[in-house]
Amino acid sequence: MASKPTTGKAVKVTLDREVFVEAALRLASRPHTLSLTYRELGNELGVDPTAIYRHFLKKESLMEELLDRVFKIARTRLKTPVSSWEDCLIDFAEATLDTFLEYPAIAVTATSLTTSGQGELDSIELMLACFSEAGLEGKALAEQYAIFGAYVLAGAAGLARDQAESADPESHEWFAGPLLADSSRHPLTAALREEILALDHREIFLAGVRQIIGAAKVKSEA
Repeated sequence: MASKPTTGKAVKVTLDREVFVEAALRLASRPHTLSLTYRELGNELGVDPTAIYRHFLKKESLMEELLDRVFKIARTRLKTPVSSWEDCLIDFAEATLDTFLEYPAIAVTATSLTTSGQGELDSIELMLACFSEAGLEGKALAEQYAIFGAYVLAGAAGLARDQAESADPESHEWFAGPLLADSSRHPLTAALREEILALDHREIFLAGVRQIIGAAKVKSEA
């Protein structure tokens, strides 16, 4: 059977919010990328950047949608049930960090944007459910969620930024720099220089997570 002749015309992309979101996710996952522009997004799709305004009136709206999508991606990676609340929270923190590291250009907005989307709300509900499982309630429950959530978002966003800006993205050092300290003025810093330089940023992030969980456990048992 003879094949149909081609017209030589490019296949026209049907533009909708999902097309722009998927394209933005691809751009945001590029190494050393900490920002997105409508021009880059237009080039990615082969359309005029002004076409984006028909679906997202301002860039903040697009970034809110992208951040909420990242929350959803992280949420789908969780395997631990809420009944095992300590392990579930650690799992949540690791999934958030890993997903933020994949999309640094979106992750850096996590401490300044509130999406009010299902991804964010599902994450809040999960944290509240875990700390509720620990025995906290009322104001204590709300405060513990806020402490944990703020730490995870800020910590994961900071590490995502650091990795994107690093000349060696495979480096896991917590302290970047020579840490030159005069032992007469900063004796402890000088004495612990090698130990500090040996710290792994992921291990430190998770150590903080475990400390917050441990404090919550003590509070719930008081």
